[in-house]
Amino acid sequence: MRDTVLLSFAACNADLLSIDEWSVRRVDDRNIEVTVTVNSRAQKPIRMLDADFGFKDVLGGHVAADTFDRDVEIAGGGSATTIRKWPTTFERLLKLKHDEVTAYACVRGVVYEDGTKEEFK
Repeated sequence: MRDTVLLSFAACNADLLSIDEWSVRRVDDRNIEVTVTVNSRAQKPIRMLDADFGFKDVLGGHVAADTFDRDVEIAGGGSATTIRKWPTTFERLLKLKHDEVTAYACVRGVVYEDGTKEEFK
């Protein structure tokens, strides 16, 4: 199981990726499953990513966060879906209404298919 991280927006591009779809469901008494579909605003295909995604409540409070797989591949202007199992310590995400939650992405670095690299510091 992946450790969940708290995000720092000091060095973050919040515009390169957007999260337009997400869902959460209880798997069992110990786990929930979170599915996040991220859309790339990059013109070039992405082959490596240093980025997090997370959720805030309607008052801006932290609900939960995790990292994207580093070796995710996303076509230029395309999308990719990530599925994570989290412990029920994040079940607040199940309790909140979908419209009370904002999903976000924070990109610190990206490597494109052509080998060029961008870092956001």
